[in-house]
Amino acid sequence: MSVSKLYYFPSHTKSEKIGWGFCCQWVFSTILGFLVSLIFVEVGVKPYIGAISGAIGGGIIGSAQWLVIKNRFFREQWWSAVSILTWLLIGASSLGALGWIAPRTEQIWLRLFHGFINGAVVGAILGLGQWFVLRKQIYREEWWMIANIVAWALGLPLGWVVGGLIYGAIGLFISEVIGLLVTWFFVATVTGFALVRLYSGR
Repeated sequence: MSVSKLYYFPSHTKSEKIGWGFCCQWVFSTILGFLVSLIFVEVGVKPYIGAISGAIGGGIIGSAQWLVIKNRFFREQWWSAVSILTWLLIGASSLGALGWIAPRTEQIWLRLFHGFINGAVVGAILGLGQWFVLRKQIYREEWWMIANIVAWALGLPLGWVVGGLIYGAIGLFISEVIGLLVTWFFVATVTGFALVRLYSGR
């Protein structure tokens, strides 16, 4: 006898499928949130970007994303709080708030290696925290955590490499900010695509 998985969708949430317009809004809100966070969080190197910076930056980006998902998910009001908590934990760890951190080394292969490992850890923590908000509301919800791990494991080294290459060309620290912008764009694109697929496939 097969047992079907139960999903629940409260009456205040929208039942229609979300499309690629939603993905574009998700990417735009994430990038806008990152840019606004730079007013309060200065991109730097470890150990100077820690728990408080992570909580502030995570709260701003989480709030921007909440504007896109509100009224579509049950418990969506917890999205910003989860973003603050997860980035607070990441920032308090030995990793630091990696969404706002530039690596100390200029060697590309080290940026790739450490970016991949550290990015996977960040993606796992963020994905797990966000899973508690999305669980039982998206199809094959475990894939949301996998999507976050993949997004950060590839996006962080990509951004660090871009930042390193630009820095090598112009010698200005703004290069690292551009690199992190690339990271957030990549992560937002992957997770936005995943959210559309998982939500619509329910």
